[in-house]
Amino acid sequence: MNSASLTFYDTSRVYYSSYYLNGFNELKNTRKLKISISNLLPRQLNAAIRNPEWQHSLFAMALFKYQQDNKEWYFCIDTHDANSVNAANHTGGYHLPLLHSVDVYFKVNYNPNEIAQTPELKIFQEKICSISQFFPLRPTSLLPLSRRLLLPPTLFGFRPSIDYTYPNFDYLLDAKHRLRDLNNFQSLEEITAYRKTCKDIDIFFVTSFRHNPNYEARHEATMERRYQVMKKLSCIPTLNNAIGFSSSSSKTPPDKFAKIAHRRLSQSDYLETLARAKVVIYTQGIKGCISSKFGLAMALGIAVIGEPLMNNPELLTTHPHLREQFRYTDPDELVEHAIDLAIHPEKAREIGALNAATFDNYLAPRPTAQYVLNTLFKFQGRSVSTAHIID
Repeated sequence: MNSASLTFYDTSRVYYSSYYLNGFNELKNTRKLKISISNLLPRQLNAAIRNPEWQHSLFAMALFKYQQDNKEWYFCIDTHDANSVNAANHTGGYHLPLLHSVDVYFKVNYNPNEIAQTPELKIFQEKICSISQFFPLRPTSLLPLSRRLLLPPTLFGFRPSIDYTYPNFDYLLDAKHRLRDLNNFQSLEEITAYRKTCKDIDIFFVTSFRHNPNYEARHEATMERRYQVMKKLSCIPTLNNAIGFSSSSSKTPPDKFAKIAHRRLSQSDYLETLARAKVVIYTQGIKGCISSKFGLAMALGIAVIGEPLMNNPELLTTHPHLREQFRYTDPDELVEHAIDLAIHPEKAREIGALNAATFDNYLAPRPTAQYVLNTLFKFQGRSVSTAHIID
């Protein structure tokens, strides 16, 4: 068998691609997998990437080509929060031109019901696949990823997008975000080392306060739900809880939300505080998405009491212990079950150990990368012994 090669096309932010790049780099160390990072656009995806109506969503799209035995597959990993798409407005959680162009489309917030009822997605449902949620990691390929600090993406035919708030922004802001990401993120080894942290916090529920006038009703409902949970937790003096809304100094939460405030946490502060908790309360992202907080709780091996996971239904099917943790919609239920775990730390430790094992064997970067390669072979109708790919 010829050695395989993987090309990553550097059109996204490192925040969204680093998790998956780390997984492929782990395979590189034990398998004959050559990895390169390119700033040039691939011919097959060129038109899709250059499409001016969809370039604003590139920041969360990780694009790849995999080659082996004279075969090649183009695939992308879509990490957008939304599980839907609005083709008329070129918005939502999918990049439709790329969906048309790639061989396999991996979707972080994968919702088969949404795909089945959306004509633009349904016709491609066979090549849309679920994939593990991510959180940002320090990239192992720092030098190749630093080229974008010197080479503006406009030289290669597309404008960089920073996030949902800054579509198609300029080179200097793109470079600023790239430099910050390369400097600030921690490695997976540093993150999982927090599992050894002493548990002196009973319940952790610190979350960002969000308010966007364009989505006022949705944001207000979400913040109100979170507020009710925090309010109930704050009335229990016998527990040592870390709770509250965090925000930048320029965006202080208004009125009642400001009364349950928590200092803004850097990534390292967040991890250190979260790791001290016996139980973490999990609420859905603004768009009903599975957020990176889910992945971090799994990686740290912490027991969770949370709202239902609306996307990636195979998680609950494959791992029954997750169904036990992610099933509560009423604030009273969330608080009641979180307290029950906090006062029974042996049960919390048992569930936390299951979560850590699930992460290590199923959700971590390496098994996620293995899953991607196996899926690519499956889509080519080729029967391959997993010994070629997986230890």
